[in-house]
Amino acid sequence: MTGNEAGPRRSKRVPLSSSFLGFGAIYAAIFWVLVVLAFHWIRPDLDPCCAYVSNYGRGDYEWLMQAAFVVFGFGWMAAGISLSRALRESRAGGVLRILLLIVGFGLLVAGMWRADDLGAGDASPEDVFHTAGSLAAFGGLIVFGLLAAWLLRGTRLQGLAVPHLLLGLVTLALFLTFNLMAESDGFGWWQRALTMVVMPGWLMWLSWRLVRTARADVRRA
Repeated sequence: MTGNEAGPRRSKRVPLSSSFLGFGAIYAAIFWVLVVLAFHWIRPDLDPCCAYVSNYGRGDYEWLMQAAFVVFGFGWMAAGISLSRALRESRAGGVLRILLLIVGFGLLVAGMWRADDLGAGDASPEDVFHTAGSLAAFGGLIVFGLLAAWLLRGTRLQGLAVPHLLLGLVTLALFLTFNLMAESDGFGWWQRALTMVVMPGWLMWLSWRLVRTARADVRRA
């Protein structure tokens, strides 16, 4: 059963609020990238090749890194709501919205509870919560990409199905790579490829397509 077969048809017009949410998600992704980039100079003691992005959440400017996680999380939530409004004629939007809300919530948790410093030994309770949030974000995004490839078939956004599948597979590959290399030099670059390129790029691309969809409907109205 494809996305457009999953429920009764409703109005095909995408509400303008979908465009506003899309822009909000784009700005959230940009904020995330700029903050993480800035921390490469704020925390020169952390070698990017051998440290996680989460390790920037400790120190004098920890509040800024925590804010970046929270804003990025809200960005994914905004994209999920915008996507569901663009797919009002089916249940596909509801399923995909839930997945992106999980991604966003995971990032919120990862921002509110910080990772331990490198070499801290046994994980603290705060680090455990941070890790759980991160896993929810990564896992939710992977499942979103794979399911979107199926659920978007037959909908107005069916052209996004294959790119979502590819992005989901790339996310899975990079996630496995930096985790398998966690004890080796260089894992940090693989994580940054995922968290600084693929994830924000995915969010900006999806959000811009949703903005264009909403604007096209407004022009036709």
